[in-house]
Amino acid sequence: MNNLAYALSTEYTHIFPEKNTIKILQKLPGVPQEYYEMPQSLEMSKSHEGRYVDETTYWNDYYENELFRYEWNNGYLEVKEMPSLHCAMCLKWFIKVIEEYLSVNPIASLIATDIGFKVHLKNKTAIRRPDLSIILNNNTNQPELKDRSYHGIYDICIEFLSDSKRKYIENDTVVKKHEYCQANIKEYYIIDSNRIHTAFYKLDSHGKFIPIISQDGIIKSTVLSGFQFREEDLYSFPDLKSLIDDPVYQSYIKKDFQEQKKKAEQEKQEKEEAIKQFEQERLLKEKALRENIRLKQLLLDKGIIV
Repeated sequence: MNNLAYALSTEYTHIFPEKNTIKILQKLPGVPQEYYEMPQSLEMSKSHEGRYVDETTYWNDYYENELFRYEWNNGYLEVKEMPSLHCAMCLKWFIKVIEEYLSVNPIASLIATDIGFKVHLKNKTAIRRPDLSIILNNNTNQPELKDRSYHGIYDICIEFLSDSKRKYIENDTVVKKHEYCQANIKEYYIIDSNRIHTAFYKLDSHGKFIPIISQDGIIKSTVLSGFQFREEDLYSFPDLKSLIDDPVYQSYIKKDFQEQKKKAEQEKQEKEEAIKQFEQERLLKEKALRENIRLKQLLLDKGIIV
């Protein structure tokens, strides 16, 4: 039982709280003042959105918080939003698609956990944790397997937007867009499960984000050569096996399954050809047999043979 439980029960008033405590604001009848304390660990179970802390405190006390995903914006804590179920399903589907691409084109690493990285701007510093991020193999800053943060700049950042609060929308569509652009991130995707704020950007030669223009509903990456996807599929997440004959995905989706299917179709075709050849040979033999019988009968009729 923790100290908060002690403070809420007069049965345990003989037990003193630990020293590393903070005061409980609400008092209960019959409980002495000295028991209105609880461990500091319980304080961390509350959101500290908007609290000002230095960078060292952020890394030590907030970066690996189990209850909240904190980002750090020039000293102020920001809690990453809770995604909707649909948004989570979009994220899950897109991870599968990117992994399929990278399995065929191993030119980058996909970071599917919100590993933080530092963004240095002219007037501030921020630590962001993209929902998905990609590091090209030719990026000069390659992470170590034991790293819990990334010390370089991601090549692609992907955020799955939550519209439960206006500040969440502005954070992804305005604030992070500006930060990622200034950090020279090559591509930035904002995916909104409600389809309102979905956007795809690429860095142009002037260091500005410009939209990736959809071509018949298809988004083509300029960073991952050959990686493309149908925007509509982000929201309907079709089964990947249903896409193996789709020209949008055929170059990388389920290549092993495509090979198995191709092999099975080839074996089926070979079997059908063998059956067809056998049938042709059988018909030829029957025809030859009938011809022999006809000739023999003809010779019998003419008395040539008896």
